[in-house]
Amino acid sequence: MSINDQIAALRGIQAILVTPFDNQDRFDEQSFRRQIDFTIDAGVTAVISTAIFGEFFVLSDSERKHITRVMVDQTAGRVPAIATTSGVSAAHAVELSVDAQKCGADMLMLMPPYISKLTPPGVYDYFKAVNDAVDIPIIIQNAAQPVGAPVSPEDLARMLKDFEHCRLIKEEVPPNPHSMARTAEATKGLSQGIFGGTGGQYLITEYRRGCTGWMVAPEFIEPTIEIFNLLEKGDEPAARKLHQRLLPGLVLEHLLSIPWSKRVLKKRGIIDSDAWRISMPPLQPEDEHEIDVILADLGLS
Repeated sequence: MSINDQIAALRGIQAILVTPFDNQDRFDEQSFRRQIDFTIDAGVTAVISTAIFGEFFVLSDSERKHITRVMVDQTAGRVPAIATTSGVSAAHAVELSVDAQKCGADMLMLMPPYISKLTPPGVYDYFKAVNDAVDIPIIIQNAAQPVGAPVSPEDLARMLKDFEHCRLIKEEVPPNPHSMARTAEATKGLSQGIFGGTGGQYLITEYRRGCTGWMVAPEFIEPTIEIFNLLEKGDEPAARKLHQRLLPGLVLEHLLSIPWSKRVLKKRGIIDSDAWRISMPPLQPEDEHEIDVILADLGLS
């Protein structure tokens, strides 16, 4: 499959893989491999390693590189394997990106430096350095603070025009649907795809504004894919009904973040432990109750 065919085939739902840890805080490779198989069997169009929900900011560089290698191996060409290679500097991002390409990643996704924020010219130079170092497609992740460093639609368009490997955008700057519309207009004829995030909370309205896919955590991947497929068939009323049933889970995912996503995945038997490294409090008993109710309502329990 050509690179352009791979990009076109991304249309749909992609899985932002969580990074499972065992009870000794080690990367749980078997759970990670099982998660990849689960998402591919469900119908995702790509899998993505070490993004925000993959806790990349609490992983060592060696862990990030190893996790990408495991993803490429387990995916085995069934869907594109996308490595998140965001760095604290251009040199750091280049190192991670070159390594990801060498190990077989099909595409890269990265945001501007997430610790020392750059000026617009600095962001341009950062992506230029990565673009010049690799030969595979790059997805520019336009994420909100505090982790992200938002880029204007005009600057996104300039980078897509100037850098041959920067072809796609993940747009998740609030208010997300408005940002999606502005970015779609600014990059018309330049972008080969614009993807949403935030768990798919705004999936339907973003779809109407030109979004071509959503990168989401995998705990509710099946109904998310079904919603997208209904929209593709032109059945927006049915898509809205299912989205309304899914929204309670997405709202709590947004509020409780990685601990919520991992707990649901553990409860579903996809990962063995819901341990996390990010500094967040544990779930409460009422959260467990909500998980049970939501999974039952969606037919996933």
